[in-house]
Amino acid sequence: MLSIRTNLSSFIAQNSMRTSTDKLNQAIERMTTGSKINHAKDNAANYSISTNMSTKMSALRVAEDNALQGLEMISSTSENLSIVEDKLARMRALSTQALNGTYSTQSLNALNLEADALLKEINRINESATYNGIKLFNTGKAEVTNAGKELKLNEQGFLQDVVKVDTTGMTPLSSMADDATLAVGEYTIGSKEELVQLKEMSDDGLLEAGSTFVMTKDIDMTGITNWNGIGATKGFSGIFNGNGHTISNLTGTQGLFSNVQKKTSAGGNSRIENVRLENVKINAGWDAGGLCGLIRNTEILNCSIDSSSIVLSSGQRQGGVVGNAEGCSIQYCYFNGNVTGNSIVGGIVGYGASPINCLVEGSVRGNNDVGGIIGLGKAINSKMLGTVTGDTNVGGITGSAQHSISSSYFGGTVNGNKNIGGIVGRYYTFTETFSNNIVEGSVNGNSDVGIFVGYSVKESSLKNCYYYSKVLGEKELYGENSLYKDLDAIDITVPCDYTFQVGVTGDDATSSVSYTTYIDFGGLKDLLTSGVDSAQCLAKIDELVEIVSLKQTELGTMENRLMSVLDEISTQYENLASSYSTIHDADIADVSSSYIKQQIIQQAGASLLASTQNVQYQNVMGLLQSLRR
Repeated sequence: MLSIRTNLSSFIAQNSMRTSTDKLNQAIERMTTGSKINHAKDNAANYSISTNMSTKMSALRVAEDNALQGLEMISSTSENLSIVEDKLARMRALSTQALNGTYSTQSLNALNLEADALLKEINRINESATYNGIKLFNTGKAEVTNAGKELKLNEQGFLQDVVKVDTTGMTPLSSMADDATLAVGEYTIGSKEELVQLKEMSDDGLLEAGSTFVMTKDIDMTGITNWNGIGATKGFSGIFNGNGHTISNLTGTQGLFSNVQKKTSAGGNSRIENVRLENVKINAGWDAGGLCGLIRNTEILNCSIDSSSIVLSSGQRQGGVVGNAEGCSIQYCYFNGNVTGNSIVGGIVGYGASPINCLVEGSVRGNNDVGGIIGLGKAINSKMLGTVTGDTNVGGITGSAQHSISSSYFGGTVNGNKNIGGIVGRYYTFTETFSNNIVEGSVNGNSDVGIFVGYSVKESSLKNCYYYSKVLGEKELYGENSLYKDLDAIDITVPCDYTFQVGVTGDDATSSVSYTTYIDFGGLKDLLTSGVDSAQCLAKIDELVEIVSLKQTELGTMENRLMSVLDEISTQYENLASSYSTIHDADIADVSSSYIKQQIIQQAGASLLASTQNVQYQNVMGLLQSLRR
């Protein structure tokens, strides 16, 4: 059919050219992008598959970066630990050298001085080593403060600074007749002979109540045996000021003082202050301590007892500082040694007083009512860092208590059988609130074991208290049979387990590697307590060396794991990239062939379109001309 209105051949040619143009443009797009799927319409199924693959490939690149950063963190930790190992090795060498026994006091001081400098550097690394703002040796513990926790010895060896008393105008005790009654006044003591004279005059009842005695020198009591304490028979009533000096090598049965009583009503209470005892050995049964056995209406202020052994095999009321303190004030006292007794045993006092601002770093051992600060009673603003061991009613601060305990800190270890607590083993009689206490140590027992209170007969409560569950484990705040209410206690454990995201999913088992930054450097503070020339120091150094060595082993294992992760990520990426290329990437040879083909088709179509339009026109015109004829 011939028509002047419709040129069907032209339409066919135009449609063919349109199709070839689309295919030509597609070939150009694929060649310029390198991808055969540039739009979902190109291949809907493969578009979805390739998009998922592309996302995973990007995630694998990030996972690779994560693993590399993890390796850098592990490497930083290991390098800092290597420095610590070097310092510990040098300290061990110094300790081994000092134990030889051929060095003078001056030489030992030099060895201790270098060891102290090394220890300070280890402490600095422990506190400051970080990676990208993360503490490498994180203790895993949030820092909280209270009055008791901040207690520490000063350079004088006391908890408070000692203000020296001017003794120029005082009378030396040795200048007084030792067989006549001593008039009330101020006297100086500067030798063990004068200290013995004071004891003998007290035993003979020759001391008027109210005198003051001030030490002028350190006193070595070596050679004085069977010391049963000043005031053993008549009681001492007065003031004894150590003036910051040390009494060493005291061996006896009650303490430096046996019995201290109240002075005359006009003179107020008796007082013992600023006395430092070193290497004291006391062995008795009842009412005994390193400083005093029994005191009444007496103040014990800023006294320090170091490297002492208080062994009391039987009886009751034994303490590192005071055995039995009735109606007394005990403040700012320090004890570092061993107390071994029977019942009502404490690091500061056995029974009676309420120690305030006191610190214990030694060990306390007994059977019943055994406490780090006090055996039976309460304590305020005090701190225990040592070990407390007993059977029943054993507490980090007090064994048994009738009243509340506040602002005290326990960072040591409690071991016992029944009624075991980080603050108090057994609480009874009144309803009280334990406030602002911190337990960061270890609490171990068999029955009625609590982080704060082992066994509470009456309802008590906790307010503004804190505990460190990483060390304490899954323990209750109170023992299982206790009465309590209002438990305001916060776990200060900070997660110190860090996770390296080395996979592309949220599955912890396959996509993450965990690592803990926790290292127990708790032994650092006590490392040089006994001096670098002691076997204890060498043993502690060996413990720390083993801890660091084990952590280095963990780090090496973690590095191997992360290297394996990197190899796995590389394999996954290569395989995924190959599959992605098969689905998504354009075959340039095939696309080029298609491009050339469509070009030829377009050229042919253009020629035919022109020819079709011309032929159609000529045929119609020829037909019309023939009709005219």
